[in-house]
Amino acid sequence: MKAIPLVHPVCHLGECPLWNPEEKILYWTDILKGKIWRYIPGHQEAELYWEGDHKVGGIAFSRDGGMILCSDKGVYKIPAEERGKRRAIPKKIIDLRLIANERFNDITTDPRGRLYAGTKCNNNKNGKLFLIEKGMPPRILLEGLGISNGMTFSIDLKYFYHTDSSALTITRYHYDIHTGNISQPEIFYRGEEKNGYPDGITIDTEDHLWVAFWGASSVRRFNPHGKRVHELKIPARQPSSVMFGGEKLNELFITSACEGGDDIEKGLDAEGNFLGGITYKVITPYQGRPEWPADL
Repeated sequence: MKAIPLVHPVCHLGECPLWNPEEKILYWTDILKGKIWRYIPGHQEAELYWEGDHKVGGIAFSRDGGMILCSDKGVYKIPAEERGKRRAIPKKIIDLRLIANERFNDITTDPRGRLYAGTKCNNNKNGKLFLIEKGMPPRILLEGLGISNGMTFSIDLKYFYHTDSSALTITRYHYDIHTGNISQPEIFYRGEEKNGYPDGITIDTEDHLWVAFWGASSVRRFNPHGKRVHELKIPARQPSSVMFGGEKLNELFITSACEGGDDIEKGLDAEGNFLGGITYKVITPYQGRPEWPADL
């Protein structure tokens, strides 16, 4: 399995890849530059899809064809009729109060269209995990997090996985599809700083987690018991998230970032090493599961 770079300007903080199975297009964000990119298979180059004054830490498609943006300003939506306009103005859809220097950092959806949206603060303390459900006020499921990051559900929908990058942990919870609640936490993965920080995650149809490890130039695959069974090395030191896509959902897309670098236009640190900012594609022998649309 080889990481193939998609040609586009280097992202400062490339994150949140999301495959749209109807359009067959990959989208991702550059959080710190306030941009959303997209890649159409068959094209070598990615293209700028949207830009604005939001630091978009998570995107989801809605059942009515719109795009949900979770940012430093809250939860917004680009209506279906406005999508495709590079400077479309998102509309606020959820009344949710964030504290100073708090922004959304990663999100996911469940089969009922609920939104699980995690935040971080500048000091990497006081992060939260919100549950946002149509017709209900937002609920805080977890608080006191460092950096709320990658999330996914087990294939049988019995478990919910959540990453706290600064704590170097992925926690598995029992998941109740009827209420959206999570309970009975158990540590699925606990790492050490020298091995990189767990960041964005996704799952394949064999119920194995794929985890981007920030600082380790790698994506690792874990079986349901938390044992690492494969490691994929990539050219960027700071891979940030992963998502399956492609016609057969067997292509793993990997975003990366040059946050903290010396040259954010080229993605380099002070010694000239490449930190990241490019999105990569890896053709795998595995398949992913399509993400569910939000119902908000």
